[in-house]
Amino acid sequence: MRSILRHDPDVVLIGEIRDLETAENAIQASLTGHLVFSTLHTNDASGAYTRMVDMGVEPFLVASTVEAVMAQRLLRRLCTSCREAYTPVRDELPGDFPWDDLDGRPLYRNVGCRECRDVGYRGRTGIYELLVTTDKVRELAHERATTWEIKQAALQQGMLTLRYDAWQRALTGETTIAEVMRVTKSDRIISGGTL
Repeated sequence: MRSILRHDPDVVLIGEIRDLETAENAIQASLTGHLVFSTLHTNDASGAYTRMVDMGVEPFLVASTVEAVMAQRLLRRLCTSCREAYTPVRDELPGDFPWDDLDGRPLYRNVGCRECRDVGYRGRTGIYELLVTTDKVRELAHERATTWEIKQAALQQGMLTLRYDAWQRALTGETTIAEVMRVTKSDRIISGGTL
């Protein structure tokens, strides 16, 4: 890392932040004016702030250097040769399903054919969640707030979750309800947490 920074790059890519030493190097590069991209293993975007603090990075450093976090997951994509359209029944779908966005369109389920080797899925597609570090998120990160608190603040400021993006993929016929349920957690807010 030190030898890379001696070349005075504008952008630095760090494969993965796994430990305190790597995190500190990334933060120091960021503080000296470099744009730093890296990966970090968390369940969602809001978990990145608390994960770095758990590694031993001072909260004020996390709050002042992290500009945005993008979470991503892969969903299996429906086989277009054999997918089957159906009209959903409200009782069969989870409570956070966006019924207003359905607008009379059918949903699709996997069937299986020769093209997809009788699985019903062929390929994958990404779903994303972008959490931009606003002043409120920065303040919460500085105060060692929980992942849930950071997520709630981001949602109030318009963040779209992995689950929301996955629902949009199901509504367009790209994937199934079962696949959304398998890959994501519910965004419904209950007292003190999410389902």
